[in-house]
Amino acid sequence: MAQLEKTADPLLEVKDLRLSFVTRSGVVQAIDSVSFTIGQGETFGLVGETGCGKSQTAMAVMRLTPEAGIIQRGQILFEGMDLVEGAEKEVHTETKGKTVQLRRDEKAIKKMNNRMSNVRGRLISMIFQEPMTSLNPVYSIGFQISEVLKTHRRHYLLARVEARNLAKKEDLKSVAVLVSRPGYSDAQLSAMLQQLGLQALQDEIRFIVSRTDIGLTQKSRLISQLADTKTSPIRLRYLMNEDKASSSFVYRLLFRVPGFRSWVEKPMSDEAKAISLELLTQVRMPNASTVLNQHPHELSGGMRQRVMIAMGVAGKPKLVIADEPTSALDVTIQAQILQLFRELRDEMGMSVLFISHDMGVIAEICDRVGVMYAGNIVEVATVEELFANPKHPYTQGLLAAIPQYDDSKKPLQSIPGTVPNLINPPSGCRFRTRCKYAFAKCSETPPLVTISDNHQALCWLYAEGEKK
Repeated sequence: MAQLEKTADPLLEVKDLRLSFVTRSGVVQAIDSVSFTIGQGETFGLVGETGCGKSQTAMAVMRLTPEAGIIQRGQILFEGMDLVEGAEKEVHTETKGKTVQLRRDEKAIKKMNNRMSNVRGRLISMIFQEPMTSLNPVYSIGFQISEVLKTHRRHYLLARVEARNLAKKEDLKSVAVLVSRPGYSDAQLSAMLQQLGLQALQDEIRFIVSRTDIGLTQKSRLISQLADTKTSPIRLRYLMNEDKASSSFVYRLLFRVPGFRSWVEKPMSDEAKAISLELLTQVRMPNASTVLNQHPHELSGGMRQRVMIAMGVAGKPKLVIADEPTSALDVTIQAQILQLFRELRDEMGMSVLFISHDMGVIAEICDRVGVMYAGNIVEVATVEELFANPKHPYTQGLLAAIPQYDDSKKPLQSIPGTVPNLINPPSGCRFRTRCKYAFAKCSETPPLVTISDNHQALCWLYAEGEKK
């Protein structure tokens, strides 16, 4: 199948991905030859009805496919690195008579997970659909965000600890004078901190300056107080030489002493807690300092979703996958979360794969969108062109099914028929059994047709020389 339209310098490139699930009833062909790209700083949407394969596509990118799943072919290239390389060695099928069985190579799977541990959370993070099932009910919000930071940004935490030890009150007072001047630039702050060797404190100083609940005098005092927290030399030595713990007998012995590791790492834990507060404030969490010590069940749905977003961006990923992050929220909170996504995308320069079944949400947040049906992407276009000029019959049906809030009192429209059984899907176009334009050629695999720049449709209706 032809490759769907590429963006310049794609961050993520999915090529001809095919994913199946082995069940007692047979092999479910969940994703069939899916291809798309996501550019730097772009928000790409996947839209379609429940069960079309949106979430499983995202799970394949993260290599979190359920145990019954098998990636049969394709590539998922992230900055040129193939995330599914060697997938055929991890899981494969064996046929015994009429029964298909799954065989898993645990060593290959362990090797893949070790490789993906440097990708998940650090380069690519995922915000799941229901935060109540994704957050741990036992631990506080601050603890859970801190765990992400200590796992993926350990070097940054250590740099902040070192910077506090180097910081002098006189130097920080000069910094406070700079940021108190009207019209100071971020470049000036960065240059001064670099000269003082305190670059690691830049985010914290920015956070203090951005606070609206305190005055200028208190901001200056808080900046000056950054030099008050010092780490003892022995702690700093252990933190900076932790790698020796795996090779030195003395280090291994000391780290087995109950409480020793937590004592050594307390400065880093304190930094992680401070950054967690910064992140909660960044996602516009009301009463962020209080929420830090609360548990998931004490928060509303919108607040839990903000926590999930904070955890998703904590590792400073280049790509965030958001799997229906607004589906369980009321309309007003939904609008706030969408606005938050836009702001974070612009501030952090990250790319977003946004998954939804709501065409209105897709129109609000995305730059380009891929429409999925029964495991295929049937149309890709910019948001403006898709809504103004939908081409694939399925896309037209989705848009026609959106309720119209006017005085016309037209009956609600629906797409006739049902989604095909993906154990034995129809040949050719999988939508042909529900399509009012279907004709004989539709029983063959449809071509990818370029409608215009940045607009493609997987349909025989637009193939040259075929029925229009």
